[in-house]
Amino acid sequence: MTFELDAYDRKILALLQQDGRMSYSEIGRRVHLTSPAVTERIRRLEEANIIEGFSARLNLRTLGYSFETFVSIVVDSHDALDAWAAAHPEVLALHATTGNHCALLRIAVRTPEHLESLLKSLARIGKTSTAMVLSTQFEDRQRLPAEEIATARST
Repeated sequence: MTFELDAYDRKILALLQQDGRMSYSEIGRRVHLTSPAVTERIRRLEEANIIEGFSARLNLRTLGYSFETFVSIVVDSHDALDAWAAAHPEVLALHATTGNHCALLRIAVRTPEHLESLLKSLARIGKTSTAMVLSTQFEDRQRLPAEEIATARST
């Protein structure tokens, strides 16, 4: 099933990517629609699974996580890796990948010792390669700028 996005939908999506807490009345003011019309459009975008949800972005450093790492891993059992990741709240993301590794984990850690402990644990299920994040340029970047959002397919 195809969900056709019009100019209003694209503008609404762009605004929500900038500020997910923006009120529907403010969105309506900016895109020249009534608040009920915005509410209905956002409901349709959610039902079509174009909007998957809203969340808060946390400052990990303020919460005591000094740095982030990307860990590439080769495993025999993806189920074991999935279980390991689920059991470790420090894992921010787990991606299945192509190339020399099976997966890529994004992990927040408090100290080098914390990282070492996690890597020792991971070594029991696969061979790892680790890169520490020095800086991040595009984490808060919009997923799709308004002018590039065209037709979306719902599942």
